[in-house]
Amino acid sequence: MNSFALPDTLKNMMKPNYLLTFLFIFFILFSTSCSNDISGPNGQEPGRGIELPAELTQAEKQLVESGHSFSFDVFKSTVEHDTVADNIFISPLSLSVALGMTMNGAQGETQEQMRQTLAFHGMDIEEINEGYRFLIERLITADPSVQMQIANSVWNRQEFEVNADFLDKLETYFDAEAQELDFDDPSSVDTINNWVEDNTNGLIETIIDRIPPSMVMYLINAIYFKGDWTHTFDKEDTKSRPFYLENGSEINVDMMRQDGAFNTYFSDEVRMIDLPYGDSLYTMSLMMPADPDTKIETFIADQLSQENFNTWLDNIAYRQTVVNLPKFEIEYELTMNEVLKSLGMEVAFNPNEADFRGINPNGGLFISQVKHKTFVTVDEEGTEAAAVTSIGMELTSMPPSFNANRPFIFLIREQQSGTVVFMGKVSHPAG
Repeated sequence: MNSFALPDTLKNMMKPNYLLTFLFIFFILFSTSCSNDISGPNGQEPGRGIELPAELTQAEKQLVESGHSFSFDVFKSTVEHDTVADNIFISPLSLSVALGMTMNGAQGETQEQMRQTLAFHGMDIEEINEGYRFLIERLITADPSVQMQIANSVWNRQEFEVNADFLDKLETYFDAEAQELDFDDPSSVDTINNWVEDNTNGLIETIIDRIPPSMVMYLINAIYFKGDWTHTFDKEDTKSRPFYLENGSEINVDMMRQDGAFNTYFSDEVRMIDLPYGDSLYTMSLMMPADPDTKIETFIADQLSQENFNTWLDNIAYRQTVVNLPKFEIEYELTMNEVLKSLGMEVAFNPNEADFRGINPNGGLFISQVKHKTFVTVDEEGTEAAAVTSIGMELTSMPPSFNANRPFIFLIREQQSGTVVFMGKVSHPAG
């Protein structure tokens, strides 16, 4: 019998933070068949690799495959840039959808860099949009036994002109709702955050704290996921067991345990297991270095890639396995500007070079901030997770605003002589 566990004899195994980063909750695995004597969950034939449904158009297949490439690229870059957080958890899907919406307003080199960063090589914007529409619909409806919600919105400052064609595309392909707000009114922050909270089932309550005077638009994606394990863990089998850190020490954690037939792959490089949810269309893939002396950062840099992951999936097979997995909960937040720049998306952040005239014909727009927040909890029953990506658009030459919505003084004067004729203060205009 195989075991995907953390035996007492394996010291310096891995930090808990990087074990948890390998929870690719938003990968959807479409099962195919391979030869094995052990049936999969719910009597399915064992799965091998990712095979996309035959009814997909070529553009839809290419977008899904591009999403896989972007997932690994953005994850590796996040790990490289965030050397502080103990636990890292991102949603490549949320980032991709938010950037995909924004790309509809980009032109020239700005759009091309965004296209390359998202790995949409050789695809035009119409093909990309159609692919997103398919993907969003498919993910939401793939498995009725799993809750998967994807919501999109665009919020713009009052009196800021937005191209109608841009908003039409976001509504058509991303089902995005658009709303104009008075960004100078503090309640606008609450309005946006309430939308975020509603569309993450309360797991993420805020995405913005304040709206800067030069901010004219937010494009926001929200994802909510809740899936019960196909085979739940027995709570009575959850015990306090050691988890080994890379520094040689150990901590005690609530370790879940079960025996069963699971898709696994063990090689000289990696130990991998799939834990399915619901009807097995969604699965959690967990990976760790086969050699306990291999640092997890080294494993990520040298082994973690789309190509290797596909190879591991091609060789996956159902085996009777003992699974030990810690219960955990993560809240994570990161501004993704530098991560995305490292992947080649530089012009969009440059106030002097960015071209988003597809949003506003007057130009001057640039991305000032890509904020990403996530939450995940894993226990004996399954997984609940959420992600929000907010893309803030600012104007390089935002006209100054004088909003007399608080006490002020005023005077009436004759300009040539400078004579002040009247002078006063207003603290309560209504009274």
